[in-house]
Amino acid sequence: MMTKSMMVLAFTIFALHAHAQEDTKKTYTFKKGHVVDFLLLKQKANSGKALNEYARAAIAEARALGYKGNGGFTIARNPIQSNIHPDSLIFGSWPGNFKDRETALKTLLAAVPDLYSKRLDVWSSFFMTNYEIKEDISFDVDRNKIQVLTSYWKKDDQKFMLFKESFLKKIDQYGGVMKLNLTDARSPYGYDYTPDFTTLVEWDSQADFDAFLKSSLLMDTSGVKQVNQFYLTPPKPKT
Repeated sequence: MMTKSMMVLAFTIFALHAHAQEDTKKTYTFKKGHVVDFLLLKQKANSGKALNEYARAAIAEARALGYKGNGGFTIARNPIQSNIHPDSLIFGSWPGNFKDRETALKTLLAAVPDLYSKRLDVWSSFFMTNYEIKEDISFDVDRNKIQVLTSYWKKDDQKFMLFKESFLKKIDQYGGVMKLNLTDARSPYGYDYTPDFTTLVEWDSQADFDAFLKSSLLMDTSGVKQVNQFYLTPPKPKT
């Protein structure tokens, strides 16, 4: 029969194990009826003061319009395939659809007329992609595993469709876990970054991803115009 002290010890071990598991996980949630901004950013050196000024001027106004931050990732490692190297991927959501998002941007520009120049004081690269969220999305990533964001732009409709089907099959074949699968990208004027197909896939190990990558690089890309592929690192758990 388990004594009281044994029960306390067992509960403590279970709680510590559960807490350790929680520390390895990071959850991202996008709500139905919102537009999510995917921001690929490259921050300038010594721009902390400019960032604070931007936050005071723009972020407060954005929050008044319903904007909420949804977390993000750092991009510390060199891109796997890309002609750009942002240092972060940031998510933010706005209530409504694409039309509402356009209206919110106009309202924000009216309140902060120098919005664009303030951004350039902070970031040397600022790409924005909007996705309309048609159903609730929630996913966990494991900090101990490999997270890879891949975006493709199409050149030929039929060939691209076949390429996409093959790409998705290879993810399953090599053990990748799909966390996000997004299409129908939009961008505001001046921030164009509208891939036709974007995935976020989790891999158990670097070796698993390397095997997938080696195979995927042999695929027929004649229907593909461009690719960007990045390693993503979730933030460390709060202490």
